[in-house]
Amino acid sequence: ANKDNYSVKENLGTLTVKENDEEIILTAASASKVYDGTALSRNEVEASGLPEGFIVEASASGKQVDVGESANTVDDDYIIKNAAGEDKTAYFTNVTKKDGTLTVSKREVTITTGTAEKAYDGTALSNDEVSIEGLVENESVSLTTTGSQTEVGSSDNTYEITWDNANKDNYSVKENLGTLTV
Repeated sequence: ANKDNYSVKENLGTLTVKENDEEIILTAASASKVYDGTALSRNEVEASGLPEGFIVEASASGKQVDVGESANTVDDDYIIKNAAGEDKTAYFTNVTKKDGTLTVSKREVTITTGTAEKAYDGTALSNDEVSIEGLVENESVSLTTTGSQTEVGSSDNTYEITWDNANKDNYSVKENLGTLTV
C-alpha cells in the first residue's frame, strides 16, 4: 500500500489498568505446644489470591506463654511486590487479614510418694518421701506428705503441694501415691 493514497483518521481506544479488587487473604500462622515456660510465637504469614509472580512480605505478632490460646495477628506493614520486586501494595484494594491461633497446653508432672509398712504397734506409720518430675526449669513447688496409718489396714500416702513460683494452671498432676500398710 502506498501511504500517499490514504488519509488516516485515528479512533484510539484507551488502555486502563484499574486497582485489583480480587480478594487477597493474608493468614497468620497457627501453632501449639506443651507449656515449657517460654513464649510461643510464629511470625510467618501465608498469602492466597495473589496474581502469578507476586509475593507478599508480611509478619505476624502474637505471643502465648501460659496455658491457653490467643490470636496471632497479621501486622499492618505488609508489602505486596511484583516479580521485579517493586512495591505494588497500593494497587490491591481487597486485602483480608486472618488471625492464626497460638495454643499452649498443660504440661504433665508426676508426684510420687513413698511406700511403707510395719506391724501394728499403736503408733502412726508415715513416710516423708515425696518427689515431683516434669516441672519446667527454674520453677518450683513445695511438697509435704500428709499420709498416716495407725490401725491395721492400708491407705494412700497423700501429700500437700504449695505452688511456689510455678503456676498450677500450667500443669496437670499425675499421682503415683505410695501405700502405708499396718
